[in-house]
Amino acid sequence: MLKRFSLYDFIAILFPGIFFLWALAFFVEAPLLQRSVPLSGGIADTSVLIVVGYVTGLLLQGVSQLVTERILLYWWGGFPSARWLLPDDQRFTLEFKTELSATLLRKFNISLELDPAKSGPKDSTLKRNQEIFYRCYRAVEKLSDLPQTFNAQYGLFRSLLTTFALLATAGVWKLWSLHRSGLGFNNEAAVALGLFVLSAIISYYRVTKRGEDFARAVYDAFLANFARRE
Repeated sequence: MLKRFSLYDFIAILFPGIFFLWALAFFVEAPLLQRSVPLSGGIADTSVLIVVGYVTGLLLQGVSQLVTERILLYWWGGFPSARWLLPDDQRFTLEFKTELSATLLRKFNISLELDPAKSGPKDSTLKRNQEIFYRCYRAVEKLSDLPQTFNAQYGLFRSLLTTFALLATAGVWKLWSLHRSGLGFNNEAAVALGLFVLSAIISYYRVTKRGEDFARAVYDAFLANFARRE
C-alpha cells in the first residue's frame, strides 16, 4: 500500500500540484494566491504546502481524466491497448496477435477476432479490446512492476500536460490583459508563455509514449507468464 501510494500519489499528484501553484502565483502575479500558499518558510509552512499541493494535484488529476484524456482518446482514436488489437492495425504482427489470442483462449476462454472482414463496428470492438486489456493487466499486476511504473508515469505526464495547458491559457490571458490595458508587450510573459507551450508539447509526446509503453508492457508480461511453452 505504501509503495503504491509513494509511486503514484507523490509523483503523479503532489509534484504537478505544487508546481502549478508556484507557477500560477509568480507568473500571473496573484497577490491573494501568493499570500495564501506558503511557497517558502519553515517546516509548518512546508506541511501546509504539501497538503495544498496534494489537493491541487488531485483536482488536476480530475481535470486530466475528465477533459485531457478524452481529448487524447479522440486524437489517438482510442487507447493504444485497444487499437493495437484491431484486425487491421499493424502495430503488432499477426503472429503476435495469434499467440495472444491463443493465450487469452486458454486463460479466459476468450479470443481475438483477427479477420478484418468479420470484425464488428469499430467502437464496440475498441470497447471489447479494452475490456480484454484490463483482464490481462489484472492477471499480471502482481507479477511485474513495469506496467505499474509506466501507468504512474502516464498519469504524471497527463497531469503535466493539463498543468502546462492551463498555464499557457493563463499566459495568453495575461498578455491579452496587458495589451488591453495599454501596457504594451511584456517580454518576460511572452517567454514564459513560449516555455509553457513547449512544455505542453513535450508532455504530450511523453504521455503518448508512456501510454504505449504501458500497453506493451502488459501484453508482454501476459504472454511471458501465461503463453504455452512448447
